[in-house]
Amino acid sequence: MLGGRFHPAFGVGGADTVFLDASAGWSFARGWRLGGTLREGFSRARLTGLVSAGSRLESRAWALDLTRRGVFARDDTLGLRLSQPLRVESGGLNLLLPQSWSYDSLSATYGVDRIALAPTGRELVGELAWQGHFLGGNGAASLFYRRDPGHYAQVPDDKGAALRWSARF
Repeated sequence: MLGGRFHPAFGVGGADTVFLDASAGWSFARGWRLGGTLREGFSRARLTGLVSAGSRLESRAWALDLTRRGVFARDDTLGLRLSQPLRVESGGLNLLLPQSWSYDSLSATYGVDRIALAPTGRELVGELAWQGHFLGGNGAASLFYRRDPGHYAQVPDDKGAALRWSARF
């Protein structure tokens, strides 16, 4: 379900997911562009094994970008991005599990227990990136900051830099 794997004892038969994507962009001045993307996901687990009705997830990802072309050279770009990677916003799995045992009938009474799958953290990423021609090749540099990496609230924030240079020989 959404790339996750469950133990075979759960009898999970996968899920059906629909994603709705939207994007928009606006070139509001010469060399400047503002853009955004949104992805909404709706997943429903297939009813097999222990998985019971009502096992649904809603997920979301989004990004906002501000880009400037021609900062240091005619064809380079400098961009600022704020984004949230795909995250389960709500929902979970309903599992049909034993709730009690009768010694008289030697049988279990079953009930539905819900396992919430929405994380407590919310990863937010800010990135400042440049790319363009550099020293006879193509270069790129990026600075980033991630709050709640992997959507884990208890994981320390992550920050870093990346450099890339490539050329054809």
